[in-house]
Amino acid sequence: MQRLRKVLPSLAVKHHKLLKSHIRNQLRCLSTIDHPPGAVERSTFSIPQGTFGQATCHTHPHLIQQGHLTCGITQKEYAERRETLISRLVSEAPNVHKTHIVVIPAARKQFMSDKIPYVFRQNSDFFYLTGCLEPSAILVMIKPAHSDTFKSVLFVHEKDSHAELWEGPRTGCTAATQLFAVDEARPVDSFSVYINKLAVSSKPSVLWYHNEAPANPEIHSTIRSVIRPETQVTLADPQRTLHFMRVIKSPAEVELMKEVCYIGSQSVNTAMACTKPGISEHAVCSVLEHSGRVSGAEHSSFPAVVAGAARAAHIHYVANNQLLNHGDLLLVDSGCQRWLYNSDISRTWPVSGLFTRHQRILYELVLAVQKRLIEILGEHRPALDQLFDSMCRLLGTQLQQEGILPKNIDGHELISMAYSLCPHHVSHHLGLDVHDAPLVRRATPVLTNMIVTVEPGIYIRTDDTRVPEEFRGLGIRIEDDVLITDGDPLVLTDSCAKEVQDIEAIVGKQAY
Repeated sequence: MQRLRKVLPSLAVKHHKLLKSHIRNQLRCLSTIDHPPGAVERSTFSIPQGTFGQATCHTHPHLIQQGHLTCGITQKEYAERRETLISRLVSEAPNVHKTHIVVIPAARKQFMSDKIPYVFRQNSDFFYLTGCLEPSAILVMIKPAHSDTFKSVLFVHEKDSHAELWEGPRTGCTAATQLFAVDEARPVDSFSVYINKLAVSSKPSVLWYHNEAPANPEIHSTIRSVIRPETQVTLADPQRTLHFMRVIKSPAEVELMKEVCYIGSQSVNTAMACTKPGISEHAVCSVLEHSGRVSGAEHSSFPAVVAGAARAAHIHYVANNQLLNHGDLLLVDSGCQRWLYNSDISRTWPVSGLFTRHQRILYELVLAVQKRLIEILGEHRPALDQLFDSMCRLLGTQLQQEGILPKNIDGHELISMAYSLCPHHVSHHLGLDVHDAPLVRRATPVLTNMIVTVEPGIYIRTDDTRVPEEFRGLGIRIEDDVLITDGDPLVLTDSCAKEVQDIEAIVGKQAY
């Protein structure tokens, strides 16, 4: 026994030394995988001077605050997001003997026709982790087995004077490490060799990569090729974990959302003020777009719905090519995007500036339901699916009380009829995407710092004989963007007119 007591400590020391040696060798291996020309390592948090592939606080001080990487967000916050993701992924697959490799591609450029590109829109997951707005970049994070640290490597297009002559400046590898606060930057062209050597040298490993609907199909086969028997790589998807991070907004993100919701609200108010009989839906749409852009939005969040009269009963009507007449209601669903964060607002108003009696009855009914649903968010913090159930019950009861639905139905039949008049969901998450973090299911209860929409509506076709004739052909939706707080919900779009008297005071008061 005495001999055993003497042997055990020496074995422990020997094992500890071997483990430290293994970690050093693995990290050395990771750091020496084909260091190509241009591979650069980072030192500290700071925004470098110079002209790069995106705006900085030095080149665009009117857009980005001093010391921030993108508007409102610091390098430190982006780095902390990467650290949080690694920590959560490792806890999901806790195997100390495996290296974790995370690959998050940027979006690529897409073309509407030969040489005519669409406006570039960055992959939201990639942007959330890097703040990088350049196309076809790739973020790779490596956490070696038995190590508490990880390495972040960003692949970007290298500087190229000919390409930059046509497309504008690139950041390049030399500046990318400091600008994006990553450990190392490498040329995109070296990614294929790098990922293959990494997979071989890190076995066994877990490759975290979103395999479905890849953000950049051009590198999808390269990433998939490392999953073969000799590499001992197993595939896992990081997107659900990422979405549960993204759905809870940081203080900086909340401020960005407040700003874009205010811009969107004022755009809708301006569109109301420019509305009058004889104007076209397209003209109203142009006011929304113009007002948002001059106020700081890059562009619209989605193609706006500008639907007059019975066209409002088509929930995603986006043709926007008809004239608006006296007596019509106009339903608008629009939003702005600023630094990839989105607003999403719906309002309904009378083209002539005054609601008719029956239009007002239906409008105030929807408004009352919406206000109650916002209260329920604060009182009970329900899942969004439960909020939808509440909407159907409230709509059914209110419609029945107004005599719009028959008095002799109740229970499931009443809820079913209400659902047929509002067949879309009442809420979705909002943030970097309009329907944000879709892997956070609507069965998940709302939490503090989530932002959700609340958007009840009623859509009655002209041939719907279940309701009185005077209500047929009306479509109404009222949608606000709501921040869940520890206290009462905060309506971020409260500056957008929705009370009857406020709407009637605005509509038609400004020349188009």
